[in-house]
Amino acid sequence: MSQSVLNRAAAAALSLFVLSSSSSATAGEVRESFIAEGVTAKIGGYRPIRAEMDQDESIVSKMPEGLESPKFGYLEFGENKWAFILSEPEEGEAKLWIDSNGDGDLTNDPETDWKPREQGELTTYFGGGKIELNKEKTGAIRAYRFDPSDKRRASLANTLMYYGDFGSEYAFDLDGKEYTTFVAGSLSSSGRLPIDRDGNKRISSRLENVTIGTPFNFTGTSYVFSVDAGKLKLEEASDPVDMTPLPPDVSVGKQALTFEAKTIDDAEIQFPSSFAGKIVMLDFWATWCGPCIGEVPHMKEAYTQWHDQGFEILGVSFDNEDEMERVQKFLEDKEISWPQIYEGKGWKTSLGLQYDVSGIPFVLLVDGDSGEILANASQLRGPKLSEFIGKALEAKAAGK
Repeated sequence: MSQSVLNRAAAAALSLFVLSSSSSATAGEVRESFIAEGVTAKIGGYRPIRAEMDQDESIVSKMPEGLESPKFGYLEFGENKWAFILSEPEEGEAKLWIDSNGDGDLTNDPETDWKPREQGELTTYFGGGKIELNKEKTGAIRAYRFDPSDKRRASLANTLMYYGDFGSEYAFDLDGKEYTTFVAGSLSSSGRLPIDRDGNKRISSRLENVTIGTPFNFTGTSYVFSVDAGKLKLEEASDPVDMTPLPPDVSVGKQALTFEAKTIDDAEIQFPSSFAGKIVMLDFWATWCGPCIGEVPHMKEAYTQWHDQGFEILGVSFDNEDEMERVQKFLEDKEISWPQIYEGKGWKTSLGLQYDVSGIPFVLLVDGDSGEILANASQLRGPKLSEFIGKALEAKAAGK
């Protein structure tokens, strides 16, 4: 998995957009627009909250009929909370009720969505509903429940996982340029705000995130966000900080970032010139990363079929300190023969920082002669990898 649920995303493709210069926002002004549903899709991720089902029926004044083995708990956002009941019969499907209007009566609220999904011998439930935030605003929440018999998640046997799918969009001005950011759920005085500085609809977890209350410098001037009476404020910071560099542009068609490194076999690598005449897949991975391991069969197939015709792979391990033996054993067990770079620094691996990797697997296909990035994860994952590599080699041979 990626570094966090939030990162999977992150890794991934966040829909935050730079506003046009015609917007009326002025320096220091923050304009808020409420989003009743769908904010997590705009942000590209969510931070799950645990609701322990450790309450009893006294938290409600009126219960639905036909409950079987009911469990009681609260959904909490900020200082407010809403009771819920989860009925889980031994036979038949479970059902979820949410006290959306907060009146204690769980028979007069909108019906929730609560559906099972079979995952082998286990059943996970997904769904959600709505909560009334105040007289004018109702927000959507999403929830899920792991199978209570799942031994891998024994600590969650009495837990409902949930997150707010409602939130706010904020527009603001930094040195004459206007940006937006999104907050899911309730605004926190120490929360993080993703800001798409370069307008590529992706967010760098290191270089495009701001912590409320901490000064930042994205444009040459140091600013700081704060929360006052539930409202987001923006001011120039009293303590200036250095300007944060922009994320590297490693999109298709751009130049790969050059570097020098040694493999675990002590071979010198000058990237990408060490792969002149070839195409090379730069693969950031780790032995603890399930999705990375899942790609190994596809990579081995492509490597076996095309290595002799000019296809190479260079692995960069995100494993931690003193795990060289673990990495080498993994490579031996999986019969992986392509070169590997291991620093033992985990997420602080220097090449990962250089390429601004916030989630793995992270892969790029690079032309060893020109240094041009030919493809990224959208083309380099899954069972069609070998077919894609064959076409890329054919295009290179044709000089395209």
